[in-house]
Amino acid sequence: MSLQVVSSDDLKQCCRLSDGRLVDIEIDDSGQEITVTAVNGPKLGSIELQGTGSGDYYLKRMYLDQDGGEFKRCGIGRQALKFHHQSFGCLFTAAPNDGQQREDGSHLTGDALRFIQKMRDEGLVLQSDPYL
Repeated sequence: MSLQVVSSDDLKQCCRLSDGRLVDIEIDDSGQEITVTAVNGPKLGSIELQGTGSGDYYLKRMYLDQDGGEFKRCGIGRQALKFHHQSFGCLFTAAPNDGQQREDGSHLTGDALRFIQKMRDEGLVLQSDPYL
């Protein structure tokens, strides 16, 4: 599915999904949280980030299916990371796919395995495993 940016300012974008639905992607001032909300609808979820010593952001938690998954696989996660990258000029790191459950909840589960690999292939998430 493709996604089109309808409007954008410093830390907020409105995007139209291929089926016509609109979502807002908003980054907090610190750059450590990205919130996604359906326009005139519910909060879809958020992405929690942690700054790293190298100046990148570590993906701690990413939940964009609080609505029950109606907005999954629409390109919202990719656009949220791209928008953050444009706004802050940093890339991302993520937990390695090593099967270990992490205390901070940052281990990869469900769709995260494929998503993170796609983002690594596109260069948004760094290939290296030193994630903190």
